[in-house]
Amino acid sequence: MKKLIFLISLVIVSCSQGVTVDDGDWSGTINANSEESKIVEKLAAAYVNGNFEIAMDHLAEGAVHLVNGAEFTNEEWVAGYKQDQEVFDNIKHNDANITTMYYNNGRVFTNHWLTWTGSSKLTGEENTIHYYGFWEWKDGKIIATGAYMDTQWYFAEIGRYLDSK
Repeated sequence: MKKLIFLISLVIVSCSQGVTVDDGDWSGTINANSEESKIVEKLAAAYVNGNFEIAMDHLAEGAVHLVNGAEFTNEEWVAGYKQDQEVFDNIKHNDANITTMYYNNGRVFTNHWLTWTGSSKLTGEENTIHYYGFWEWKDGKIIATGAYMDTQWYFAEIGRYLDSK
């Protein structure tokens, strides 16, 4: 019995050591099952299924969208992702990881990692692109997004598509 009590005490003490709560502005809590995370998951599925227009229901007026630093309006951003259905076949999001971070400074971001796969409708060439995106929220609306990925092949295929029109 003494060994059992000692073992339980050891586990409790060892599990609590080294855990500190950081109250810094850019610390906070993370939740993969938040309402924001669920909305981003729904929007990701809408993109893959070709009905990304539903994103407009969740965007704040004047939201800012960055793709590798290039800035787009709500309309341009939605149209760009919608255009992917004209350029690529077999679009998939693989290994998706979506979590929402509630920072101590009041800012809320949903982080989105995935591996995009698709094939060019013009050349048939398949490709894989690693993607990271963020979605910033305020008052239940998306006020900013950012996407970071290697766009060399992706934009080359879009350019071929536009030249073919």
